[in-house]
Amino acid sequence: MPQIAHPSFSSDADPLGTAWRRSELSGLTPKSARPGAPDPRATRSHRLAEAARPVMDGLDTVLLDTGATLLLADREGRVIRTVRDNARISRMLLKRGVDDGATLTEEAVGNNGIGTALETRAGVFIHGEQHFAEVLRDFVCYGHPIIDPLTRRLVGAVDLTGMSADASHLFAPFVRKIVADIEARYVDTARADDRELWRRFVERTRSSDTATCAFGDEVVLASHSSLERLDSSDLVTLRRLVERDEVGEVVELSVGAVGVATSRVGRRGHLLDLTFPGPSNASASATSTTRVIPLGTAGPTDAEPSEEAPTVVRSHAVRGPSGSGRSTTARAISGPGARHLRLAEADDAATAWREMVAPALRERSGPVILDDIDLLDDADLRRLAARMESAGDHLVVVTSRDDPRPAVTAVLDLCDRRTVVRPLHERGAEGEEIVRRMVTDLAARRGMRPPTVTSRFVEAACVLDLPNGLVTMRSILGDCLTRLEEKGSVALDVDALPSRSRSARPPRPGELARGEYDAIVAALTECGGVRSRAARRLGISRTTLYARMREFGLS
Repeated sequence: MPQIAHPSFSSDADPLGTAWRRSELSGLTPKSARPGAPDPRATRSHRLAEAARPVMDGLDTVLLDTGATLLLADREGRVIRTVRDNARISRMLLKRGVDDGATLTEEAVGNNGIGTALETRAGVFIHGEQHFAEVLRDFVCYGHPIIDPLTRRLVGAVDLTGMSADASHLFAPFVRKIVADIEARYVDTARADDRELWRRFVERTRSSDTATCAFGDEVVLASHSSLERLDSSDLVTLRRLVERDEVGEVVELSVGAVGVATSRVGRRGHLLDLTFPGPSNASASATSTTRVIPLGTAGPTDAEPSEEAPTVVRSHAVRGPSGSGRSTTARAISGPGARHLRLAEADDAATAWREMVAPALRERSGPVILDDIDLLDDADLRRLAARMESAGDHLVVVTSRDDPRPAVTAVLDLCDRRTVVRPLHERGAEGEEIVRRMVTDLAARRGMRPPTVTSRFVEAACVLDLPNGLVTMRSILGDCLTRLEEKGSVALDVDALPSRSRSARPPRPGELARGEYDAIVAALTECGGVRSRAARRLGISRTTLYARMREFGLS
């Protein structure tokens, strides 16, 4: 394979570097990578086209004279609709083969707004030279996947392409709004029973903290409160009981005996309200799997039974994205005086184990927080797991990985409790309260009188693109207060935020389930166990399929 000059990013640390590596492994070179020619025999994604049609129809005038082109592609990466203004960029894209029917998968053209969004199921910016294909290096693009809100399956992607890097910071909110509109209409194209089930589920989870699951012909939905307490096998058990009409008032699941109240929706839909045993009942905070209880707290005695008293917790797993507040949560769980070991501060994994983790486990002098355990080698993670089983150390282990490798998962599975710290935009009213508290705290530190904070400001702040979570949010709010002082104003409104925030709130995917067990089993059966074919049939990447199979115990 010829040598390829990589742009200035690391494939180990940057998703775009990983996309370049996938492009190379597909046998492409920067010169050979180009959009796949339209296939007249290809089937059209009628449901996606129907859902997107009213949204796309209104964009011709919006994009007029902007020099930008919008592409809608199905889950196979085929462009099924374009919106362009006949400007120079549109003609350039047409000459390079970017047109209706063209295939823009990574296998065809390397990393790009459509193919990489489909591969990673996440939004992606690609600027000029970051494109693998030479034919695309004149352009700047942002791509975002379209996810069916009911089944959580990948159905397509939207890409906005231009030439001005200066304007690219506006691409993301514009495209996300379009995707949100298409996803909302996609629900309308589903079966009537599934639409009604989804509507009832959303109403139930908005108005109550009760853990709720919903099961339909093609739908499995679960609220945060239930997902954070149930294993994937529990969802499978509940669905099978629903299908056999054998759901009783109490069902034995992995967490114990769970109370169930069932409601029928339509002909085959069911809503299940769950009541969990012990301290992890439905009234617990929706931001974590348990209440925050310092490690080693004594539980109720036989003489003084109490349902509200905390049980003994010797190990606790905390997971959350970068900047979500997972370290703060870990400190609250471990209580005062805990040793907080940040493994990222070590020079390498061997040093982290030898000089930080191993001494702390030997001393056993109170609670210990092991931050970023995914940085440890697999062998050391196995040693950690063995110590947890034999010694019962008071530990809080922390990771930011959504899909940790097996050795990390083994440690997490041994913990007595788990807490998932969600990103700010998924926390609802709690996230909005965090923003308000930050503003008050920052104003006090500056000696300012706390400004009036409008609801529009808070809602827009909660959907900002935050590369480092709450750390980035604090920096942005500090800038907002600086501008407020300069203007001599007393109120923070949406115009005080960066322009990229002034878009409608996107749907919160965490409110919906990822129950894809049955679909994966069916796809593997139909494809003779060939995983790459099953991934294409399901509309997900191979990486995602392998992760789901491990999660469901199918690998």
